[in-house]
Amino acid sequence: MKCLENIAKKQIPNDVIMNSLKLYREIGKNSHYTTLFASDFDFLSKQMIFHESYSFYRCFYASTKIPESRLKSLHLDSTKPKNRGETLYKNIIEIFKIIHAPRRTPFELTVAEINNLVTLLYKDYYSKDQLTYQKTERHKHSLLSTESVSKREHLESMIHLYANIKTDGEYESSYVNLNFMVDYMNMDIYKIPDGEIVALLIYYIICMQDNFVVSQYISFFSKLLLNLKEYNTAKDSAKMNWKEGYAEIMPLHRLFLRMYYEMYLELEENARDYEYESSLEISKSDYVENTIDKLNQIFSKEDIRLRHPLISDSTINRTLKRMQEENKIRPLGKGRSAKWAKLYQKETKKTILKQMNLDLGE
Repeated sequence: MKCLENIAKKQIPNDVIMNSLKLYREIGKNSHYTTLFASDFDFLSKQMIFHESYSFYRCFYASTKIPESRLKSLHLDSTKPKNRGETLYKNIIEIFKIIHAPRRTPFELTVAEINNLVTLLYKDYYSKDQLTYQKTERHKHSLLSTESVSKREHLESMIHLYANIKTDGEYESSYVNLNFMVDYMNMDIYKIPDGEIVALLIYYIICMQDNFVVSQYISFFSKLLLNLKEYNTAKDSAKMNWKEGYAEIMPLHRLFLRMYYEMYLELEENARDYEYESSLEISKSDYVENTIDKLNQIFSKEDIRLRHPLISDSTINRTLKRMQEENKIRPLGKGRSAKWAKLYQKETKKTILKQMNLDLGE
């Protein structure tokens, strides 16, 4: 817990302070978003479960090489995993179902809660022995007398220190959370090699509970996937000189502040579209049809979703079925990734160039 122990010795650069202020200006709009999206929150939660599970897998476990079509089908309760990689992905889905449950129980940063998180995430993926705490040696009364101590004790001490720092309230919340994350990823609490991933997942959860509610509407791990190279570089910097108490965590902090700020800007844009769609006199189905009219001659459901992330799949499916019955479109194949073709040509305005006859006189 070198970072938390030395948190008072670190200087926070001016640009980080200014970026924090920009972010908290956006956080001040939380109540507006909570009220605005309240009626569709259950639907939005289901969307977030899919996006976060998929992006989390792509960030850290893409080497298991599960086909795209299979990843989508694994979100169905009826689909059973066929191998170790699919078992892990089903576990990831369950984790995000708990995190994004509309009426979820808040996560408590305790040894028991962290152990439950790790056990659920890696159930039937790692052995029970791998999911046990590492041990460290401690000298008793002489250099020759030692005893083995479980790293659970170190984790308990770190959680206690973290709680005291948060209670004092002298440091910005996400900065304290980041110090905890870097300490956790460097301490090798469990025998599994995934401590860094667990540390980031804990950071994500506790930041969400510290008023970073944007993670309930915009995918954090989708944003991380776009910045994965920068994240890995910053993470490696945070691991260097950690034991000496000189871990460089500012690159990570800058990255996360920027990511959360960009997420809030995206949420603001979605909120604007949502308010506009809610005020329309036409039905949502007609609104989707208007969008289809503007798409290319061949299009997919994903093209519609990208333009209307807050319109449910059932509304999109209902519109496609109605337009098919009206002989306006037809499917090109079957399944979730099927394309659709418009059976009409969009009228385009023709520009007629006329020669100008200018009588300039003779």
